[in-house]
Parts: sequence; C-alpha cells; structure tokens
Amino acid sequence: MSDAAEQYILGIDIGASRTSFGLVSLEGKIFHPEIITSKVEGKLLADRVLEVAAGILDRAKAEGKKVLGIGIGCPGIVNSAEGMVVAAGNLPELFGARLRDIFAQKFRLPVFLENDVNADAVGEMVFGVARGQKNFVVFSLGTDLGGGIVADGRLHRGANFIAAEFGHLTLDLSGRQCVCGGYGCAREYVSGAGLADRGREELPIGSLALQMVGGDREKLTSKEIFAAWQKGDPDATRLVDEFGKRFGALVANVMKVLDPELVVLAGGVCRAVPELVNLVVRWTRHYYFPIPKLPEFCLSRFTKEDAVLGPAAVFMIEHKIHQPK
Repeated sequence: MSDAAEQYILGIDIGASRTSFGLVSLEGKIFHPEIITSKVEGKLLADRVLEVAAGILDRAKAEGKKVLGIGIGCPGIVNSAEGMVVAAGNLPELFGARLRDIFAQKFRLPVFLENDVNADAVGEMVFGVARGQKNFVVFSLGTDLGGGIVADGRLHRGANFIAAEFGHLTLDLSGRQCVCGGYGCAREYVSGAGLADRGREELPIGSLALQMVGGDREKLTSKEIFAAWQKGDPDATRLVDEFGKRFGALVANVMKVLDPELVVLAGGVCRAVPELVNLVVRWTRHYYFPIPKLPEFCLSRFTKEDAVLGPAAVFMIEHKIHQPK
C-alpha cells in the first residue's frame, strides 16, 4: 500500500448555487480544486459533476496519486445508508438520485454520500475549528440554512436522516409556506434567500439597499441588505436586527435541546458578514437560560473551496482511514 502521504480522497460538495471539487490528502491539503455553477440551463448537474470528477481522477492517476475513494456532500435529505438523495428542495433534479451507485459504477471506487452540512460538521471535527470537540452544532447560513450535530464525537443523523434540519424548525406559527411544504420555517427568515425576500417586500423606495441595485427589487439579494446595514442604513438595520433576533432564538432553542460545548457558524453569508457572530451571540443570550456562560461561538474558516474537506472527512471516518500523525 502507498504511504499515507500519497493517499487521497476526491471530495465533492454539491451546493444549491455552486459545486466544489478537490483531491484531499489525509492531512487535509486540497489539490486540483475546481468550482462550477450548479444550475446550467439544458445540462444535468449529475452529468456535469461526473465529467469534472473524471478529469480530476485522470490527473491524479497521471501523477501517481492513489485515490482511496470519493466523498460527496449534497443538500437536502440524504439517506447515507442507501447512498441516495431522498429530497433536495433547491435541486429537484436530484430527487431520488442514487449518487453513490452512479459514481461507484462509473469510477470503480468506494463512494460515501452524506448531507452537505452533516459533512461540514465532520470536516470541522477532523480538519477545522471543532478539532478536539465532541459535542457541537453547526449552523450553515448561505442561500439556505442547514445544520449539523456531533454528539459524543459522532455525527447524529437521526432515524430517518433528517436530524439537524434547523432551517425547517418552525419560527412563525402564522408564517408563509416554505419550499419544504411546511409553514413558518426558519429558513424563510434566517437565510440569504429569506432575507432577500423580506427586503423585496418591505424596503421602501429609495432605501440604500435598493439604490445599490438601481431600484430593481428583483435584483436585490442579501448582499446589498447586509452592505447597507454595515453602512448604518436604518431600513436595512431593521431587517437585519429582525434576522439576528430570529437567528438567536433558533440557536437558543437548539442549545436547550443539545447542550453543546461549541456553536460553529458556517456558510457563505457568515463568511461574507463575520459581524453576524456578535449579533447572533447577543440574541442567543437574550433567549437562552440566564446562566453565566454560553458555549463558545466560532466562525468556520472553511471557504467554498474548502467545503470538500467535509465529504472527504466523512469518507475517512466511515472507512476507518486515520489521519497521519
């Protein structure tokens, strides 16, 4: 067998907006990183992912790198035991896709498929800010809102693989219908897409965030709302304060159930707006028990490129592959 330093896992992180690839060493170094847009009109995502994966594996073979297998993270409800995507609200073309079998048959390699934020949580435990922690939660805030739970050093998936769906906890009993079919879900208020929706509906004409997109409400995203908030705009401040209040209440509720030692804030929105950490801590304290100490809050250091570390880490654990000392 090759030395550990010559062994790699192909990590693939499928996202609602972008999909990342990378050849991951057992030490967590990433080679041949690539990122593609997830949605391209007239082209199937699964076919495009297979094509990029094939190119990376060909390069690895030419360089003499031993690839032990493939780890894939995918949003939605993922049955990791069966290797299939049960449902993925933002990527309906993957409903029912048996990605494990598709990739295993194509490349003749072992494959492990996991929910993307579950994979992120394991990646944080193996390579990231949660090293040495055995009880922590991850809130991944991007276009959507996902979660991951590690309890006693093990990923908690639940009986039906829907544990840690923090974005679908009910925050508003009279709320609007969510993409999942439920009502008043957290992601409708605490996500990049949810905040943008609030802004399109509620920001007055002439507000700074709308000025940034030329007054076109359809072009408004959470990026402009957060930028206006950072500049002190009162209309954006009202929206972001409500966003932070709901986020803090959500985190406090999860903490009351799981009692973690660490809360990791991850995802594209948290990377772009690190000031959110203080806002979330403030409102978590407001809604949490009146005890002296909160768990540690930590901002993930993983970029979108680094997201492949999660699926690779899950593969390592499931196949009992240990990191080199």
